[in-house]
Amino acid sequence: MLRLFKSYKNKSDEQLMVLVKNGDHRAFEVVYDRYAGRMKAFFYRMLWSDDTMAEDFVHDLFTRIIERPDVYNADRALAPWLFQVASNMCKNAYRKRQFEMDYRDQLNGNHVHHPDVDQKMDEKILKDELHHRLNDLEEDRRQLFLLRYQQQLSIKELAAVFETSEGTIKSRLHYIKKRLLKSMSADQNVMMKENGK
Repeated sequence: MLRLFKSYKNKSDEQLMVLVKNGDHRAFEVVYDRYAGRMKAFFYRMLWSDDTMAEDFVHDLFTRIIERPDVYNADRALAPWLFQVASNMCKNAYRKRQFEMDYRDQLNGNHVHHPDVDQKMDEKILKDELHHRLNDLEEDRRQLFLLRYQQQLSIKELAAVFETSEGTIKSRLHYIKKRLLKSMSADQNVMMKENGK
């Protein structure tokens, strides 16, 4: 039994997914063990640092895989595909959140400010300066940064996720890093001036 389990551990992601397609639950468990933690970390950063929501999204992601394993093409590397699906799930969540906020605005006579939501988000964001800066980025750029530096996907894998060239990925990452550094150094200069007064 132990030898059988070890043989699963030695298989590639793609080999395991072929087994998953054939209804092999042990292969699915190995895939889950390999990626559940990474996916939760990604969802947590992308979905307003909401731990419960991140857990729910991980559950939904792997439920999709076990219910419809045929949507995965074994010719593709698994990691970029998983993060592409996860990114699309986040986009849907953003659209839903925006719809809810717009609806609330209408009920409140078009007042845009939501102190409760703002306060909760601010408390979480302030825990991590970089996280705060990432939230200032556009959705696609934030995803790209997290996939590269949190999930450590390669340039090649990122090109597959975003369906673009490796050169474009490198260029976007350079722009993002430059923008983040500029934003953070500008804040430091302001603080230094204030402290010098």
